[in-house]
Amino acid sequence: MTYKIARKSNCAWIEYRKSSTQTISLGSIITFDTKNTTGGDSVSINSSTGVVTLSSSKRYWIQASIAINKSSNGDYQIDWEKSDGTALSTTDGNFPAYSRRVSDVLGYPFYNSSYVASLLVDNPSIDYRLKVTDCPANSTVLLETHLFIMELE
Repeated sequence: MTYKIARKSNCAWIEYRKSSTQTISLGSIITFDTKNTTGGDSVSINSSTGVVTLSSSKRYWIQASIAINKSSNGDYQIDWEKSDGTALSTTDGNFPAYSRRVSDVLGYPFYNSSYVASLLVDNPSIDYRLKVTDCPANSTVLLETHLFIMELE
């Protein structure tokens, strides 16, 4: 008889949010300044640069729930990137938040969107940040934007 092997792991839940709206355009970095935690975590965010620092000995699932008021009828995309500005792919654990206006086969417009940017990393050796890679100028990141982090040992 075989059994499914499970690894016991301590978990910390962390939430970051914004205390004020943020005006963004192409290339902006989304920042967070208020932290709530279950305690004992190893996560920090520089509130002025948006750089997220994680422990290299832990595993993370990070979910950025993005709420944007677009200044015009354009697309937007928010991606996780390395803190030095290097882009990350899905193989690096980056899953962007986006809103794209597309047409169906008959030419009718509709929106294809994901309002959540996720990052999945094990034992990270770099720092991260959320970058606006597509957005109408002078759009606004709203107070309903949150960063949820699950940290596992």
